[in-house]
Amino acid sequence: MRLAIIGASKGQLPICQKAKDLGIETFCFAWDQGAVCKDVVDHFYPISILEKDIIVELCKELNIEGVVSNASELTAEVSSYVSEKLGLNGTPYRILEKLHDKYLIRQLSECVDGLSKPRFYKYDGIDLKLYPCVVKPCEGSAKAGVSFVDNPRGFITAIKYAQDSSDGDILVEEYIQGKELSIECLSYKGTHYVIQITDKDSSSAPHFVELGHHQPAELSPFMRDKIKKVIPLLLSEIGYSNGASHIEVKYQDNKLYLIEINLRGGGDEISNKLVQMSTGIDYLRGMIEVALGVFKKPIQVSEPAYVGIYYLCKQTEHLLPFFKQAKDNDWFVEGHFSTAELKESHSNYERDGYLIYKSDHKIFP
Repeated sequence: MRLAIIGASKGQLPICQKAKDLGIETFCFAWDQGAVCKDVVDHFYPISILEKDIIVELCKELNIEGVVSNASELTAEVSSYVSEKLGLNGTPYRILEKLHDKYLIRQLSECVDGLSKPRFYKYDGIDLKLYPCVVKPCEGSAKAGVSFVDNPRGFITAIKYAQDSSDGDILVEEYIQGKELSIECLSYKGTHYVIQITDKDSSSAPHFVELGHHQPAELSPFMRDKIKKVIPLLLSEIGYSNGASHIEVKYQDNKLYLIEINLRGGGDEISNKLVQMSTGIDYLRGMIEVALGVFKKPIQVSEPAYVGIYYLCKQTEHLLPFFKQAKDNDWFVEGHFSTAELKESHSNYERDGYLIYKSDHKIFP
């Protein structure tokens, strides 16, 4: 089979390698600069992924049978555009295009039974004093431009911080206390599968940077069942039909609140490594099979394991001894960190190291 892969950055490397391992002929489209995947795929085309129509024409000539990407909103959108133009399996481009807008997602999610509804509004120059609240760009990812606010002076600062990271509108939403999770899903022709639920470690206000992820999440049977019922309803409500998704929620007192929807596999090695390590389900293979139109219901093929990733930065400086001793333990999978001065992290792009573990129990520092 012939598979087009959109993007060639580090985040796309595992899905390129997975397709190669499956014996699928791979055609990758991306800028040549920084294209770490070009030596892994069978055919590399040095073209901007923004040149969507040129990629479509090339794919027609190459008889491409599926289009895929991972861990990036932009590549997911381009993949959707190309697959739709080719008449291949995917989610309609208009769905991904409009769901960049977090304000629109908030509006759509109000119709979903089982989701509690925080107050929110689109900022138009007036502070409605919805304190405590979270201010964020309507478009963006990796916690860029996100701030917690509990007073008028902080609100002004937060608006400027959000505007500096995005040219678009600003969303203001009620701050929800509670534990944050992410739900890792695969969708195929309108049927949605919750593959894994992930616990998140986050920094404190104002920016809530993600500092770790752990699977499976520690949940009551009630909340686990609720998530497995509500998330497919949410994905159907927004019109998502094919591909991976990474949905962030919070829960408190048996109430479930939507934080964000990401129509791609989770970053921070969630989709590339953690899901398969914890469930035995080959998540990347599932993404590829969805794109090629040959997907089958996922079946757990191994005993579940506890896996996770810790990140090192100024906020987690107290974990440095744990990082230094990790390699001496049988639960250690991989890791890398800098011994230089640790930097304060203001988004998920700013870290100084990581550590991945796998065990029969959650590993605590």
